Amino acid sequence: MLPLFFACALLCLSWTAALASERRDVSVEGRWGAVGLGVDFATGDYGSGTRTDFISVPLIVDLYPTERLDLELVIPWVYQTNGDNAYGTVMPYRQGYARGAATAAGTRFQAGAGGNSGSTAGGSTGSANGLGDITLTAGYIIIPEGTVAPRVRPLLYLKFPTADEDKGLGTGKFDAGGGLSLDKWLGDWRPFGEAVWIVQGSSDLYATKDYLSYEAGLGRQFTPSLYAAILGRGATAPAEDSDAPFEGRLKGVYAFDSMALEGYVAAGLSDASPDFAAGLAVFYDF
Repeated sequence: MLPLFFACALLCLSWTAALASERRDVSVEGRWGAVGLGVDFATGDYGSGTRTDFISVPLIVDLYPTERLDLELVIPWVYQTNGDNAYGTVMPYRQGYARGAATAAGTRFQAGAGGNSGSTAGGSTGSANGLGDITLTAGYIIIPEGTVAPRVRPLLYLKFPTADEDKGLGTGKFDAGGGLSLDKWLGDWRPFGEAVWIVQGSSDLYATKDYLSYEAGLGRQFTPSLYAAILGRGATAPAEDSDAPFEGRLKGVYAFDSMALEGYVAAGLSDASPDFAAGLAVFYDF
């Protein structure tokens, strides 16, 4: 049961850390990027019978070198605890708060399935905290949105092993991946989808394996400042003997002046997902 718990825990923080954003009324012209600070929480037993809580406080830095190219750096502080005197790391892929891609197209663009890649380790206190794995995501819009054609944005992802492996906060290995995102505005409505293949570094602590992360949903621009979306997100099993995660999520963003307030709530629809997750973040555009 413990390997199953760790495999499920592996996915948690990435889901909680993946907060999305949209804003159609902002042009990237004259702007270089954004900086944000968030807090994310998730809780669940992941089919193990032992409840585990996760908290992540990510610092997010987005840069828009050109109207098509976006870069995002995420530096998270993480905390995790459970009552079984063991803790697993977390954070499979996250496309972060991924605001750059869409801002480059004049739209605040929802992000992908979220985070780092992680694994597990045994612990002695039942809790751990510290610097998580730092991630870098780059996207490039190869086909801008047209009258009929959707916007097409390939992306690349890299996880740096900055989390403490001895605490179970990371695998101590690099992860890398690549994928594709699509979206299209139909009046005030916006269907979107994304799929990313992640190659995990091998771990001495856990039987990690490569996996596919995906999501699809529908958003709506209610006012020039208010956007909301509903989506489903999931992944194939990220480790041996683990289940595939899947969750439903509601999210929104309210933009004012050069700032945006973003939030979400989520419910797990499989044993590998948290029972409940929520998050809030504030961004400043510069």
